[in-house]
Amino acid sequence: MYALTKFSILSWNMEVPFSEILSRISVIDRDIAELNRLKSRLPADRPYSPTIQLTFDKQINTLLNERVSLMELPILHPPLWLLPKEGAEGLEQTTLLKERKSLLAGDLSVAHPNEQDVINFIREIPKTEVHLHLEACVNKETLKFLYKKNGIEVTDQEFEDKYNFKDLNGFIQVFFFVQGSVKEASDLGYFIDSLADYLRSNHIVYCEAFFAPSKFIQNGLDFDEMVEVMVNRIRQIEVKDGISIRLLVDVSRSFGPENAMNNLKRVLGLKQKEVIGIGLGGAELMGPAKDYAEVFKIARESGLRCVAHSGEDDGPWAIWDAVNLCKAERIGHGTSAIQDPELVRYMKENKIPIEICVTSNVFTGKYVRKEQNHPVRYYYDQGLMLCINTDDPDIFNVNLTYEYFKLYRFLDFSIDELIDLVRQGVLCTFHPEKETLWKSMEEKIDLIKLKYNLNSEKQVLSV
Repeated sequence: MYALTKFSILSWNMEVPFSEILSRISVIDRDIAELNRLKSRLPADRPYSPTIQLTFDKQINTLLNERVSLMELPILHPPLWLLPKEGAEGLEQTTLLKERKSLLAGDLSVAHPNEQDVINFIREIPKTEVHLHLEACVNKETLKFLYKKNGIEVTDQEFEDKYNFKDLNGFIQVFFFVQGSVKEASDLGYFIDSLADYLRSNHIVYCEAFFAPSKFIQNGLDFDEMVEVMVNRIRQIEVKDGISIRLLVDVSRSFGPENAMNNLKRVLGLKQKEVIGIGLGGAELMGPAKDYAEVFKIARESGLRCVAHSGEDDGPWAIWDAVNLCKAERIGHGTSAIQDPELVRYMKENKIPIEICVTSNVFTGKYVRKEQNHPVRYYYDQGLMLCINTDDPDIFNVNLTYEYFKLYRFLDFSIDELIDLVRQGVLCTFHPEKETLWKSMEEKIDLIKLKYNLNSEKQVLSV
């Protein structure tokens, strides 16, 4: 068996024999099935189980990413039955099209569809994502390039050690490690390019990403110059690919309320429409939301959008402070809300969305140790507004396609419910024309549903 990474596949400029692609896909499918089988045999009550489970998930995600990349490769001498024939008629053409469809799509109308067909369907449909950290979308190849470009020696082993963390604080250290690769404002253009690669590969058409400037400013970079570099690349990407990226500046608990106010003042001095608001991230237990109420008050009064990470590493009382004192418009993670039925009712009645990040919550492990125990199923059944996100795709080795698939695989979400979550995801954005955005997405989803033999039903953009 030969191993190919996602990066090496996407770097190929040559056409590949069809037989080699099929052979490698067969090996990948076999390996994924074997890994899932072994993972299912892990005892749930052992202290070592969560760590081993995460190791399985990382490898499965890597193989799934490679499989998706293989499907995009140009094919050398494709078989005739794979191609449509001009002018062909009758039974022969019908048979060819059926065979072609069985390879490219699959039938999701059957009782137990092939899981890879479900993944392919999810990947193809347009999506939005709003809980995404720019620094955690930088792939390792880009990160190594920046470290080398800026004359900083980091070994492969050091890279792997950094990414082998076990809790939220360990994740924050990885975050700082990524930020350490930046030595000049222009380096952030590579961050935006890496983000755009991720968005394209998952068919994400609109994104709101967090940008944390505090460490960069401490290292001597100019805030306005950094924003200018990022906004210029964002505009180029929107023209080229039609992908809209908006930024939320992380005022960050990690550096205290005074630093948060300074970051807010910097944001208030900006004129670019691409910077739409602020977010409260960082180590939750180090900075309760109530300490940042004044920052959020000024931000709201100035017309900025306001969101907060909360209930990821602290209890439901922290979420109460975020929504009552900070008036956060969305709550990031919110995994502890399930502990307080009154809070769940309040968030439903006030239509305060929760930014769901299943894999991230399993990795950090405070309230969720495995996917099956995530409260997202309960939240959905209770009628809360939800949006599905990855949080940190390149740090957790996950993507939005697989986040939706985990809901299907582990939490009994149906295909229709997944599409409803995509619709809710649009509702949860700060996009100025949500109806127009959803209509264009729904038209594309309807065509893709036909391809997978699913009935098309219109969904209204309201809750």
